[in-house]
Amino acid sequence: MGQKVNPIGMRVGIMKSWPSEWFAKTKRQGADFFIEDINIRNFLDKSFPRAGIAKVIVRKTQKEGEIILFATKVGVLMGKNGEKIKAVEKKLKDLFLKDFKINVKEVRTPELSARVMAEFIATQIENRMPYRKVIKQTVAKIMEKGADGVKVQIGGRLNGTDIARTEHFIDGRVSLQTFRSDIDYYYLQAMTKYGVLGIKVRIQKGMQYSSVKKNKKATIALN
Repeated sequence: MGQKVNPIGMRVGIMKSWPSEWFAKTKRQGADFFIEDINIRNFLDKSFPRAGIAKVIVRKTQKEGEIILFATKVGVLMGKNGEKIKAVEKKLKDLFLKDFKINVKEVRTPELSARVMAEFIATQIENRMPYRKVIKQTVAKIMEKGADGVKVQIGGRLNGTDIARTEHFIDGRVSLQTFRSDIDYYYLQAMTKYGVLGIKVRIQKGMQYSSVKKNKKATIALN
């Protein structure tokens, strides 16, 4: 089961918070907000391609919204005097007819972000670096920063072979079926001259017992 589902979505509401925070009054509004969320995230991915963004949180109402970007390079993302962010805010207003405020927060340990590490691996492979060397160095770097375990999966025409295959690189412990394990996950595609390579990165940061106990107490109280 742990291999088939998204580790983050599996733990939302148990030990992880929602990546989108809003409330819909009707089913129609909920559907519109959901589609709008997808379009906002796709727009941000195009506006900031592989810019070291670790996480995106969307908060909104019917008339306005707030977007929080957790990034490794705040200065590069914002531009001089925040010009890049202001330009993106203007485009968001024109596309979605809402006033969006973008806040950028710094990620102090980018090695513990699955998205940042997946982008790093994909960029290195697209620059024709040996995939085994890149992934092994990345796994070692993540473990040095205090991660409990790392699992990197790469699949496709590796080294230009005729038949596609999948390889796994594992270090430490990654408990995919344990709900209290704090796992970050991201999937990304690397475009090479031989075809598309799929990259999956799972990083276990540790175990969170307190949040699980609090949720259990809350459930007992509601029942």
